[in-house]
Amino acid sequence: MRILFVLYLLPSINVFAQNGYKKNDIVKETYIKKIINYTSATTSLNNLKGKLTIIDFFGTWCNPCIKALPALKAFKEQFKNDLNIILISSETEAQLNTFITTRKPFAFPIIVDEDEVFTNAFMPPAYPYTVILDKNLKVLSLTNTTELTDDIIKNFLLAQNENKEVINIEITDKKDTIKKISINKMNDNTVQNKLLQFSQDFIYAAKTNTNVENYILKLKTYNYDTLIANLKTDDERKTFWINLYNAYTNTALHKNPDQYKNRSTFFKTKNIVVAGKVFSLDKIEHDILRRSKIKWSLGYLNKWFPKKVDRQLRVKKLDYRIHFALNCGAKSCPPIAFYAASTINKQLDIATKTFLTSEVQYNKENNTVTMPILLSWFRRDFGGKKNIIILAQKLALIPNNSTPKILFKKYDWTLYLENYKN
Repeated sequence: MRILFVLYLLPSINVFAQNGYKKNDIVKETYIKKIINYTSATTSLNNLKGKLTIIDFFGTWCNPCIKALPALKAFKEQFKNDLNIILISSETEAQLNTFITTRKPFAFPIIVDEDEVFTNAFMPPAYPYTVILDKNLKVLSLTNTTELTDDIIKNFLLAQNENKEVINIEITDKKDTIKKISINKMNDNTVQNKLLQFSQDFIYAAKTNTNVENYILKLKTYNYDTLIANLKTDDERKTFWINLYNAYTNTALHKNPDQYKNRSTFFKTKNIVVAGKVFSLDKIEHDILRRSKIKWSLGYLNKWFPKKVDRQLRVKKLDYRIHFALNCGAKSCPPIAFYAASTINKQLDIATKTFLTSEVQYNKENNTVTMPILLSWFRRDFGGKKNIIILAQKLALIPNNSTPKILFKKYDWTLYLENYKN
């Protein structure tokens, strides 16, 4: 039997992999000691063999996860006996059963992963997080459900059933344009510098509350010239500073949630030391990632005389997508991911689409669209209201021929540190 390789359209292909299972890994046989909404109370991964399998890491707290359920149900109904779909959650059985009872009939079995056996094996860096396995439990893809289409699943099934090695697969997207990915253009072994890997590891330390102080100490004593040398491109700068922002925010708030009672002080206090230089969360966001923008100016005003450190470390071009990657600790914040320079543009595209898909609401009758207020706070970063509408059209959140009035929803500042799963 020939080895099955599938390359496909998803922009998220393998961008999430951290230290858990990666593409082409064979998932080990694992006993499932608690599963609900299933024919038995226990089972094993081996019982998934023989079919293409979608494993979706799920949380009842995760709006994008919930919004993806109808799409998963449609896949289940379309492909019936050719496809397994199973959810994994580290919430309690009681929480999950309560959720299921409000959504009967519920289509999927859920592995109750309270002891995080599966979570630690796959290490989902952000939710939603979807793993595609072939009939032998080989990892074909690490992605999220919002990027799956029936054409993609059909191509997986076709390749699997015919035992073919697929070099190129052509798929027509919604605009009827053909996109092709060649095996020669993909490199799963892209090496990033150790500093960027360090920033990813810091995120995981913050997530697990393990050895955080060691990371903070190493960052304090890091050589400044080496820091500059390792952050040559905007992709590297965005990767490093987004990871640091998210790691420091969650580390600080896990340690002392009361800091959030005065959010202004929390974000502007300069207590982050990197390579001997002192930063605040505001400084990382507005001076480095937003290229010396004045915080409260809707993005229209720049600082006239940015400091030398800012000029040396900031991005060369502002990228509006960072607003969907920075987690400020509030319920309305985007979820946290492990960003890598080699794939950050794909990740930021996914973060943008996932966040806005879960937040934007279009009302055809009133010709209005309700959007997260952060698009108003930084509207110039997005190119103004006109380009915000264009972005919504591009993401198919509103019809292409519509020009609805934009309404902005109130920001929920409730402290919420579960936007990656602990």
